[in-house]
Amino acid sequence: MKILVVMTAKATLHLLDGEEHPSGFWAEEFVVPYTTFRAAGHTVDVATIGGRAPTVDQTSIDPRFLRWVRPEGSPDEDAANAAEYVRVIESTPQLRDPLAVESLGEKDIAEYDGVYISGGHGAIGDLPKSDELAQVLRWAIAQDKPMATVCHGHTALLALRDGEGRWPFEGYRMTAFSHSEELVTNMAGRLPLILEAELTRLGARYEKADTIWDSHVVVDRKLTTGQNPYSSKALAETFLRQLDEHG
Repeated sequence: MKILVVMTAKATLHLLDGEEHPSGFWAEEFVVPYTTFRAAGHTVDVATIGGRAPTVDQTSIDPRFLRWVRPEGSPDEDAANAAEYVRVIESTPQLRDPLAVESLGEKDIAEYDGVYISGGHGAIGDLPKSDELAQVLRWAIAQDKPMATVCHGHTALLALRDGEGRWPFEGYRMTAFSHSEELVTNMAGRLPLILEAELTRLGARYEKADTIWDSHVVVDRKLTTGQNPYSSKALAETFLRQLDEHG
């Protein structure tokens, strides 16, 4: 099978107080699904807005920080995980020369079995603002492709309303990075949007894990969503099952 991975190309995020906050893609949310897809024998392409090489959020490869983005009591494998994230990122050629979202046509999307949208706060800065990405996702939906997204990757779904203002995922059960999790970040109160609130406003039936930072994955029809970085493994495994069922 062939999977298209969409990622943010933003290295900073413009906050409401004017700060250009260092950001990018979240390492775990790319590395864990990417390696899971590859281990299952699938071909993986990476695409960004403008074909720009994505920037990893440095806090996502800092083992001193990773302890704060997993549930309390979970195994402390932060140093080993951070080292693995760096190894994979440095050895993945698609990250150095990704496809340009703008170069993808309807026939190109038809060649993929599914689309996965990776996250990171940087996604807020470019994914919901790209008309070309919105068109790519509309083609994927029209072609009945399974889709998956984690954490802030859902921002790519926000611009998908049709000419009558209807959102294609209205009424879907889904999860995403929660307001509770946003409130304990160092950007609390300064973000240009709160994803949980935006998805709910559009008509999503939002749900989340009982414990902050715990893994939570929701499947509704052909959309698979994950709440946070710690959900990346379960999300990738669930998405592979979705691809097998619909392949």
